[in-house]
Amino acid sequence: MNKISIILFIIPFFSFSQNVKTLELDLPKNDSDAKQVGFIGEAIYLDKQKCFEYVMKHDVVIDNETAPNYFEISSLDKTVLFSGIIKKSEDGNFENIINFRPLEKFYKNSKIIGRNNLILNLSSNHVLNNNCSLNLENLRLFYEKSNENN
Repeated sequence: MNKISIILFIIPFFSFSQNVKTLELDLPKNDSDAKQVGFIGEAIYLDKQKCFEYVMKHDVVIDNETAPNYFEISSLDKTVLFSGIIKKSEDGNFENIINFRPLEKFYKNSKIIGRNNLILNLSSNHVLNNNCSLNLENLRLFYEKSNENN
């Protein structure tokens, strides 16, 4: 598993970091890979720069079904990049289906549940660039190598 540094900001002048294990997919690295990921409220930071916004909604009706937990991750220009439904499966474990909107494909991986796990895995696999953009080729490879929804 890859390790990525998470920076969590508690108070504007106080932060701490921790390493989290992520999927190792051997995707190509590039010069603009983000080195740090931070979460502050509804914002996602890459290398201390606000890059994405996050919103969680509850009891949203999608395709005539109620999703108990629905989330969206958007670029700063409000373009939705990823959306997902988090729910409990029949065996009582949490699962989610994520819409990779740039690829127009649905993604599922039992090790990636929710915003934090998704962002950390995308970052450690060189999908998120420190200029707040996506490496679309690595997103495609990430999808192909780790999707359990086939």
